[in-house]
Amino acid sequence: MTIKERIGFATLTIAGAMLGGALSGHFFGGATAGAAATPKLVTAQKFVLVDSSGNTRGEFSVTAKGVAQVAVFDGTGTLRAGLGAAADGAPALGIFGKDGIARAEIGLASGNARVILFDPSGKPEVALGVAYDGQDGLALMDHDGHRRASLSVSADGSPALRLADKERTRLGLEVTPDGLPGLALLSNQGRTRAALTLNADGAGALTLFDDSGNPAHSIP
Repeated sequence: MTIKERIGFATLTIAGAMLGGALSGHFFGGATAGAAATPKLVTAQKFVLVDSSGNTRGEFSVTAKGVAQVAVFDGTGTLRAGLGAAADGAPALGIFGKDGIARAEIGLASGNARVILFDPSGKPEVALGVAYDGQDGLALMDHDGHRRASLSVSADGSPALRLADKERTRLGLEVTPDGLPGLALLSNQGRTRAALTLNADGAGALTLFDDSGNPAHSIP
């Protein structure tokens, strides 16, 4: 049995790079215009929404990198939510904690839809995605950002569970498209060293592999 990763999750955060920083302290005001003087078209690169105290609460702008964005701030000027679309059309929605650190992201990039949840320090912990070819999966990361567990369903409908150390997958459980289950144990070099499988005739088999990943012993 060969263990291969079927889905990779890009833990991309849009905090700062996409939605910009807070703009508290700037005051944008003006006289109230009557209905007759209301323009039918307003063109600008940035619009800023302020509250009654002059604190920035929202911003609609286009960044130097061509990202169209809507940013929403709380009363202290901290970014709490943002919606943006990159120049190539990739959209993303970000939710931020009271300290301005990203806690959740929903995005679409290169045809891959994803949801990423972050810990209080802004490190990705959970990723859920559906790839452009129909593959879907769930990945769990440790506090250092290493993927430690994943559950996926490939485009052909076969499910797979992967458990990993900090470097690579060490255990894989999979059911093939024709319904055959298998369990594999991998070395710290990523090579299969033992596999327990069930054949089409219902017979089980245990196979042991050498350091190079070649079958060495089999029962039966």
